[in-house]
Amino acid sequence: MGSGSAAGRTLWLQKRIVPVLATLALALLAFWIWKQRVILSFPTLIPAAPAEALQRWVPLSSPFDGKINALLVEDPNGVRLLYAATDGGVFKSDDQGKTWTACNNGLNERLIRALAIDPDDPRILYAGTWNGKVYVSMDGGTNWKQCSQYSESADQLPPYEIRSLYVHTFNPQKLYAAVQTGVFTSPDRGLNWYPAGDFTSTLQCMAMHPEQPDTLYVGTSAYGIYKSRVVSGELRWDPLPFNDPDDVSELAIVPRTPNTVYAISKGKVWKTEEAGLFWRYVDSYREPPVARCLAVNPRNPQEVYVGGQDGIYKSVDGRKTWFKSNTGLQGSDGQPVDVHIIVVDPIVTSTIYACSGNTLFVSSDSGETWAWSSSITASNEASILALKADPKDGRTFYASVAGGGLYKTTNGGDEWQHIGEIDPFALIRSFSQITAIEVDPLDTKTVYIGVSEGLVFRSTDSGMTWMPTGMVTEALINALVVDPEHTTRIYAGTQGKGLYRSDDGGMTWVHKSQGIIGSNVQRIVLDPRGAQTIVYAVTEEGAFKSNDNGESWRQWLLGVSDIAPPIKGSVQLLAVTQVEVSEAQGEGRNEAILVPQNYVAPSAELTQLTVSQAMPPFVYALVKHKGVLLSEDGGKSWRPLGSGLEGRELRALALSPDDTNLILVGTDKGIYRYQQGVGSE
Repeated sequence: MGSGSAAGRTLWLQKRIVPVLATLALALLAFWIWKQRVILSFPTLIPAAPAEALQRWVPLSSPFDGKINALLVEDPNGVRLLYAATDGGVFKSDDQGKTWTACNNGLNERLIRALAIDPDDPRILYAGTWNGKVYVSMDGGTNWKQCSQYSESADQLPPYEIRSLYVHTFNPQKLYAAVQTGVFTSPDRGLNWYPAGDFTSTLQCMAMHPEQPDTLYVGTSAYGIYKSRVVSGELRWDPLPFNDPDDVSELAIVPRTPNTVYAISKGKVWKTEEAGLFWRYVDSYREPPVARCLAVNPRNPQEVYVGGQDGIYKSVDGRKTWFKSNTGLQGSDGQPVDVHIIVVDPIVTSTIYACSGNTLFVSSDSGETWAWSSSITASNEASILALKADPKDGRTFYASVAGGGLYKTTNGGDEWQHIGEIDPFALIRSFSQITAIEVDPLDTKTVYIGVSEGLVFRSTDSGMTWMPTGMVTEALINALVVDPEHTTRIYAGTQGKGLYRSDDGGMTWVHKSQGIIGSNVQRIVLDPRGAQTIVYAVTEEGAFKSNDNGESWRQWLLGVSDIAPPIKGSVQLLAVTQVEVSEAQGEGRNEAILVPQNYVAPSAELTQLTVSQAMPPFVYALVKHKGVLLSEDGGKSWRPLGSGLEGRELRALALSPDDTNLILVGTDKGIYRYQQGVGSE
């Protein structure tokens, strides 16, 4: 054909085909937009992914665990009841430990270290906590209320771990509590406490004479054993001539022969039959000595059980000879377990209970054989208040837990260490909750925490020891931020008192809220990208901006619920507003609007924005009661990140600085970690 024919065909194609292609392109674009709207209707309209490719949020082992710290066995009205004091609260069993029920209603402190029961009314229980508080239950553990309040006055318990708790045998109104500094007594069921003996050395254990309940024995860390006597209505303490005074960790009184007392010191078992006047070494059954706990058959004083790192030893002839009692008392590796609690059933004395960590073993034949009974778990007992990642170590995170203080993981959440046990931290134990955590971005060994009473504490050794800084204000600390350009400059956002700043590492604080509307500062964000660091504060009224380190503030955006930290390469910060849709668009619906990128998701309430350090364009948003949204393009488009968080109240999100897949979310029921490629169960 000639050139004219070719030109004709081209003209025909332009007239016929191009409009068809354009129509098709518009249809595809419309379909894509509709698809994005459907996907963003998170989470109900999202098609399920194949089981082998599921991305889920998996609950981690709780910072609270079920480690058994004390075990009570009672038999009210012929029903055998077991109560376990654990690092996750109080648990109760009515089938000899086969199953457990959490009994934590009203128990705001979950690190329970001691239990006691009223000798006249077994429905009345007392629980002693890690931070010196005593709770009482009048209905067998169903409900609890705190019956002690800490103050600096001498008539209250100090904020130290309650290591032993006893109810007076003949006067149930009277209680005794042992803490590391000494013994305290209460005449009114724990409402008021009075010192009943101070000791130079750390008090480690206490035992009460069953027939003379004002006769107490205490073991100390360096000065052996003391015994009390009543003089003019007050307790007086006499040191006993104990042979091995260092590290007395356990005391046990034989019920039918109460002048017989056993003591464990540095793993050795000692015995007196003269109420402490003479002591004899009675555990030559093995070397080196490794005893951790001891129990005596209340009906047969000749029958003694000793637990340690390699299981249990038993004597049936008054400690003259010993033999191993380990048949069935083994872990998954087939080795004997480390036993730290032994209890002989007071009714059926052939039944023995042994605790190793959070696991209960039971013997029904006086220790001849043992069987695993149960393991107490407290995975859903942790309510997370704050969560923070170490900005340089991608595997280290800090978490504060309601009723449990501060925890730390160095392996991405697999294991958590409670770092509230160190003595200098005792100052913090008297306060209710740790509500804010901040890690110095340059010196990550320096960590700050804020508590609900308005104080800030600082650690310079990654959380092992703590010192109080200056008083901020008498209001809950919502947020703490360290200025990366001047790390001694710290900002604190409070509930009801506005914003404060410290220029000396927290030693002094100054109110800096001039121009801020609203008194509840929920979030503080620093933008150090320019010549002058810009500070943003989010209150219940919106977001406010300061160009002079908080000296003055001006309105930035009203109606803002959160701001993301700055994204590298981006000019503007991302902020979330909640907009109520008009009746024409759908009555009563809230939409999350991202400024400046506009739309995020319908019917969603976003509570936190977080930017990834490992992948700067990645932005994460917590959606109330639904889960996490992810934007991989700086907020332009969003998708749901995995399932498994539906129904959870999301409290905080923390990202690893160097691993985009290591993401933790703190909830009302523990900590969850993002996990890819999880199959359905």
